[in-house]
This record gives sequence, structure tokens and C-alpha cells, in this order.
Amino acid sequence: MNPELLYLTSLRAFVSVAKLGGVPLAANDLNVTPGAIRHHLRVLEKELGTQLVVRSRKEFSLTPSGAALFAKLSRSFEEIQSACRTAASESFEGELRVSCAPALAALRLMRILDRFAERFPLVTVRLFPIEQASEAMDVVISYGERPIHGSRYAILKNERYFAVCSPDLFYRNALRSEADLQNHVLLHSDNGEDWQRLISTSTVSQAVPRQHMYFPNAFLTLQGAREGCGLAVGSSILCADDLRRGSLIKVLDLEIPAPYPYFVIHPSETKRAVAEVFSAILIEQLENSG
Repeated sequence: MNPELLYLTSLRAFVSVAKLGGVPLAANDLNVTPGAIRHHLRVLEKELGTQLVVRSRKEFSLTPSGAALFAKLSRSFEEIQSACRTAASESFEGELRVSCAPALAALRLMRILDRFAERFPLVTVRLFPIEQASEAMDVVISYGERPIHGSRYAILKNERYFAVCSPDLFYRNALRSEADLQNHVLLHSDNGEDWQRLISTSTVSQAVPRQHMYFPNAFLTLQGAREGCGLAVGSSILCADDLRRGSLIKVLDLEIPAPYPYFVIHPSETKRAVAEVFSAILIEQLENSG
């Protein structure tokens, strides 16, 4: 193999490992064996004369040199992908089937769909609820994993959870500490686990709310918070616009990492170039916007 091509392949393998968070995921992404990925990492480290990856069975991390290289390479590969997408844009047509988690679809996906439709006017987009996610989809955007065969990208891995409410509720009903939760309603989009995790970081031994309300998804839970129904657990990506506009505010001094990342899944039965392009636009917009 041409040495320049070998190093380019090794660079691509390294970027995939760094982006996805490990060798197995990168191997699945590039459709090669984990051994091939490890070989490319060794080749690259030998060529550069420095260690790029901290090798551990328990967790994956980059060395300072690896982190600096990834920061530069990721931008370069994004520019290459963007150039390729532009060159191929005229050839995309037909239908793109996307299934997405409801809150992300309602709060962040619409502007991405608008941008995609503007660039690819011959493609019809059909959006499905996450409950209909299957291998018949072109792209599945899921909070947490889904039992769907295909390649997947973990995104938004640095999401944070925190308590939010409307400004009106905050000023109407005192909320100085977790002890004041006894005068408030907690809004849930799950069985209560998110609030339990958040309150468990409090120094207050018992924080018992006045009442509970349960909603079928995070979008409706946050809408309830906007309308002053109570307090909700918000996240960095879902509440970014509300926090900027002031329709929601952060309350209590509690914050935890989100328990799961989002996954962008390309089902193996329907792998198409247009799905790769859509996902690249999606990931770029979500990862680079607050």
C-alpha cells in the first residue's frame, strides 16, 4: 500500500476511535476488525513518535498529544466530508426515513431538517416517532441505545441534567433550597429516576415534593415547566433555547451528567449515502451549537 494512503487510513481510524470513544465502536463504524484499528493506531503512533491513546481495559482516553491531534484532524475531516457532500448533492433524490426521540425532534431537529431540505431539494423527508424505530428507517436518533442492527454514533456525551422551572413560578413560590421542594410539583418524563438521581446529590436528607405529575415524554414535561405546572429535569441540549430566551431558568444548585448519550443509528438493511449526509449535518449542528 502507498505509505501516504496507509497514513491517511490510520488517521481516519484514529479519528473514529477518538470520536466514538473506543476501538470496538470504531471498528464497527469503519466495517473492519478491532485488530485492524489497533494496527493503524500503532502505525500512526510509530510514525509520529508519540503515544496517542491511553490503553486500558476499563476505559478509553486520549493522551494530551492525542487530544490535540484529534482537535485538528476532526476539523479537517469535517471539511473533507463537507466538500464530498457538496459534490454529491445534486445526485440525491427519493425519500429519507428518520425516527427521532420526541423532545429532540421538537426542540432541535426542525432547523436541521430545514437546512437539509434547502441543500437537497429532491429528497422527501418522512419523520417517524421513536416508537416506530426499526431497521426500515434510514436514520434513527435515539436517547440511549435501541435494539437495532447497524452502525451507530454516540453524540452529546457531555450532556448535563439540572432542575428548571418558569420564571413566574420561581417568583411566585420560594425555591431557595431543596427543602422548598415540599411546596412544589415535580414533573417527570420517566418513572422518577431522573429526579431521584438529581436529588441524591443534595445535602438535604429528605426532599419530599408536594405532588408529582408524569408525562409521556421530555418535550411535554418541559412544556409543563414553561407553563408553570412545576419543576422539571432539563438538559443542556433540550433547554439551550429556553435558557437563552428566559422561558425557563435553572434552579437549585444541583447538576449531574446525563445517564446516556444520544445515538445516531444507521440500520444495516437501509444503509444509504443520503443517510450518511443527513447524519453528518445533524451531528455537526448538534455538537457545535449550545
